[in-house]
Amino acid sequence: MPCSAAAFHWPLRRGASRLLGLLLALLAFIAPAPSVRAITIQIDYSYDTLGFFGTAQNPSPARTTLEFAARTFTPFTDTLSAIQPGGNNSWTARFIDPSTNTFNNVPNLSVPQDTLIVYAIARNLAGAALGQASPGNYLFNGSPTASFSHAVTNRGQDDQSLDFAPWGGVIAVDVVNSSGVPRNWHYDLGAEPMGNAYDFYTVVVHELAHLFGFGVSNAFALDIDSSGNFIGANAQALYGGPVPLSNGQHWASGVTSPPFLPGNQPKPSLGPSLTLGERKVFTPLDYAALADIGWQVPPELLGLPADFNGDAVVDGADFLIWQRGYGGFGGTPGDANGDLHVDDFDGWIVSNYLGSQGFVPEPPAPSAAVPEPTAAGLAFGAMLVSVASRRKRLAARTSCCQP
Repeated sequence: MPCSAAAFHWPLRRGASRLLGLLLALLAFIAPAPSVRAITIQIDYSYDTLGFFGTAQNPSPARTTLEFAARTFTPFTDTLSAIQPGGNNSWTARFIDPSTNTFNNVPNLSVPQDTLIVYAIARNLAGAALGQASPGNYLFNGSPTASFSHAVTNRGQDDQSLDFAPWGGVIAVDVVNSSGVPRNWHYDLGAEPMGNAYDFYTVVVHELAHLFGFGVSNAFALDIDSSGNFIGANAQALYGGPVPLSNGQHWASGVTSPPFLPGNQPKPSLGPSLTLGERKVFTPLDYAALADIGWQVPPELLGLPADFNGDAVVDGADFLIWQRGYGGFGGTPGDANGDLHVDDFDGWIVSNYLGSQGFVPEPPAPSAAVPEPTAAGLAFGAMLVSVASRRKRLAARTSCCQP
């Protein structure tokens, strides 16, 4: 599924972008608390034969950025059955190495409840592909019980045509461009990419969404009408009607994401194109499509991001709410992604959307009292305050992103 060239500048304020690197560095010294509610994305680097992702003790920038990007999906509240092989319940997890188009087989892989296992590899991908991903496949070795079979095939979820849930899958990133030159990647989450580099975050979050079923699952295909438009209920409600697709696998060129005001709507992450120097953050429209194929997406991710006070503007007041709530749990104001924990990822969302405006909502109910800020939240906030004045098995279908 190629992504072709197109230009767009995400509405990230450059002041916020420069400061964000410092902010994330500060927060690196603060051990992040686990989300109150979340699925887990367990990234396995055992097939990273090139050492591209480094080690747990000495992670490369690619590893750090990939793990940050995976947090885009962890707020989903699905209950995924554990896969626990034993006796007649024997299976083989399979995933494709896109550089050779052959399967890697993992016998009797154990997958914990509410967890997806994602194998991360770096390869010299075909042509101009920047990245490629696919949900995992499987084989049964014997006569499994019905409950075990259901756990493997769809993680104990409902009808596979309505609710997609794999055991995990694979994501591959390119290391050499079509001219044989090492790929120039931009890894810095706190700065916009320069015009001579591809943004690693943008590519891997796009590919992870395909692993989650966008454009490759039967649940997605059943939401495509005879005209090739996506007609999932959540996406239509947000977009105002059927959403045009490109080859049934990406949003069409020209599609932008509400609920931002017309003329200021960002291009979604799952569009067909990417250009040098471009960053795309996951948008409400992207999340709406994942909700339509069965993922339990928190409502915070389907509206104007980080508009905590509901005034249809993401500004200093919203930043202050995040700052004061930093470190809070269980519905503390400032939780931009709905995982019931106010943390650095919420701050990153705020910084990327400062200055954004959406449609004016109905008058909100009186808001809850805002708690006093924690010391970490104050430290993080003091550095940004000057800027703030801003979700059936498929074997061989994969996704790739190209320039």
